[in-house]
Amino acid sequence: MRGYLSVVFRAAMALLVVLFRDTFSPIIVSFSAYLSYLSLIPFGADLNMNVLSIGTKAINYVEACAAVGAYVFLALLILFTRNINLKKGIKMFLLGALLILVANIIRIDVLAYLLVQNNVNLFLTLHILTWKLLSGLYVALVWIFLVKKFSVKEIPIVSDFKYLKKGSLL
Repeated sequence: MRGYLSVVFRAAMALLVVLFRDTFSPIIVSFSAYLSYLSLIPFGADLNMNVLSIGTKAINYVEACAAVGAYVFLALLILFTRNINLKKGIKMFLLGALLILVANIIRIDVLAYLLVQNNVNLFLTLHILTWKLLSGLYVALVWIFLVKKFSVKEIPIVSDFKYLKKGSLL
């Protein structure tokens, strides 16, 4: 019975993460924009709301810039993986979120530098490449790292499905 309650509880938590994404998204965006601003101060950066300006160039820091989807995906991977207790799940999320945050700040800083140097074509190419391709690959690598570091033996969703199927009368 306890195993079933775990599945239900984690599914409910996952639903809350998805439903309240818009609630914590502005916090992540503002925090990420501020950290990017701090690292770009030597280049004369200015931050007004979520618009990062350097000289005559400006970057509107939006949800995609802050990689909010990556944090949500990481949380869902953790919640949908059987036998990750609350303490381990929090540790995994905090470390994974830190890795995502650091990589994202570096990405934004490099893009801002390219924009300031008037290298718009390289900016656009690198922006699309990192946003569409490398971000998903990076989150997958972060997940693999976390699985190895925290000795996770289960597979997200699959392990719960096998558990539920084994316990059913089918």
